[in-house]
Amino acid sequence: MIEKYRKYVEQFNQSDPRIVYKWGHSLRVMEKMQDLSFYLHQSKEEYELATIIGLFHDYGRFYQVENFNTYQDKIFDHGDYGAEQLILKRQIKNFVTQEVEEQVIYDAIKNHNKYAIDSNLQNKSLLFSKMIRDADKVDILESLSKGAIELDEDESTITPEVKETFFNHQQLLSAIKRTKNDRILGFLCLIYDLNYDWSYEYLIKYHIVDHIYDQIKDKQLFEPYFKEIKHFIEKEKEV
Repeated sequence: MIEKYRKYVEQFNQSDPRIVYKWGHSLRVMEKMQDLSFYLHQSKEEYELATIIGLFHDYGRFYQVENFNTYQDKIFDHGDYGAEQLILKRQIKNFVTQEVEEQVIYDAIKNHNKYAIDSNLQNKSLLFSKMIRDADKVDILESLSKGAIELDEDESTITPEVKETFFNHQQLLSAIKRTKNDRILGFLCLIYDLNYDWSYEYLIKYHIVDHIYDQIKDKQLFEPYFKEIKHFIEKEKEV
């Protein structure tokens, strides 16, 4: 399955660092989904389903980058496209031979990149949507902590609406992020949407937030935000 997918990805421009990064990200998210599945004491079948969803969650990213030169889903939604191509267009059969729960895969991939999960989802579709959103966010944050995603600061202050949203412990809508510094807080706000103790434990174990802060230049500006997010993580872990 992985080798077949690798060959598919190799059709895209391998000199584009975004393509290379997304392939590595796909493998890491797959591994994080496996870890989370094990943490949740899931069955063998559920573990295999988590593996498939983790590996293919960004199926639409490669097409998006190559054809639209962007990561912006308001221009081209890679979650919708990936779910449609894999399940509705039956491309999953190019990679996976066994019978799988296609509706769950469709729902999880479609919802992995949305601001919020579709309120109509239930049962396994809801469960695996929550799982992939956590695994994806944790890997993005870890990539930030290791410098694989650049923290691009500017000279701006934080937009008031962004500040208010941040301290209300909510994710940031793209529409209110007006500066590079706003976008940095947008990454931190991913933590407010995590669902599982596994995710908080991972952030704590690998000092993810501390390592992100280490890369910040204007520490005076960002210090209260990092203090707040660390307090939030500690509080959620205690619940």
